[in-house]
Parts: sequence; structure tokens; C-alpha cells
Amino acid sequence: MKKTKTSTLSTIILIILAVVYFYLENTNDSTVPSPSTEMSASSKAHTTVHDYFEQRVSGRMVSITAKVKRLLSDDTHKPRHQRFIIKLDTGITVLIAHNIDLAPRVSNLQEGDKVTITGQYEWNERGGVIHWTHHDPKKRRDGGHIEHKGIVYQ
Repeated sequence: MKKTKTSTLSTIILIILAVVYFYLENTNDSTVPSPSTEMSASSKAHTTVHDYFEQRVSGRMVSITAKVKRLLSDDTHKPRHQRFIIKLDTGITVLIAHNIDLAPRVSNLQEGDKVTITGQYEWNERGGVIHWTHHDPKKRRDGGHIEHKGIVYQ
């Protein structure tokens, strides 16, 4: 009976090691191009932002490509912000607050348009906000940007 338990345990350990080895060998091979590299990067960014939301993380710079779900009215109090909502593949929505006193307004933005946003994520219970989508006029930090239809707004 004791030999059977030891033999079974040894077999389980060998199977686990084989699975780990197979996984590492197939995920670390950078010479094999991935057919969906762009999609993988986009999905990873969506997952990262979703994880920040779930973990209530704020203050992290993110870069994400997503579709505009809804256009909102501008925040007209200084500093003024162009506001819209994007929807992630994970299902959550994130508010984008683009400072139009420091950067040009994203022109001709429509619901359904694809945008790439680099900015600072701040948690809130509705999905979060990405701001700092512009340059830093005091040059104290890296700025962000929004890319829409090949034009970069920063």
C-alpha cells in the first residue's frame, strides 16, 4: 500500500513537470511569430485595465485600443475635458477625460470609432477613468495621447 501511494505521487509529480516544461517551451519561443500579435497585445491591455479595476488600483499608466461606446458632453469647468466612454473586451467601461486646455480636441470622434489611448488609469466603482492623455507642460512626467484615424492628439 505504501509503495502504491509513493508510485502514484511520483507519477503525478512527473505529469506536472511535463506540463510545466511543455508550457514554458511553447510560450518562450520568440522565433515563432504569433498570427494574432496585435490582438494579443490588445487583449492583454484590456485584461490589465480590468485587473486594475478589480483590484482598485490607481495611478498607473496604460495604453489601450478600444471602441468608443458613448460620447459625453464636455466638462466645461477649468481645466476643460473632452469626455467619452470606451468599452473593453472584458465588458467593463472606462471614462476617458482628455484635457482640451492642454491638447487639441479629438476631431470627428464617433461612437464605434477605434481609438488608442495612453494615459493614467484611476479607479472608480463605475470602471475607472483614464486621464493625462496629453503632454505635461511642466515636463515632470511622461505624457499620454489619443490616436484616432491616424492622428495623434497630445
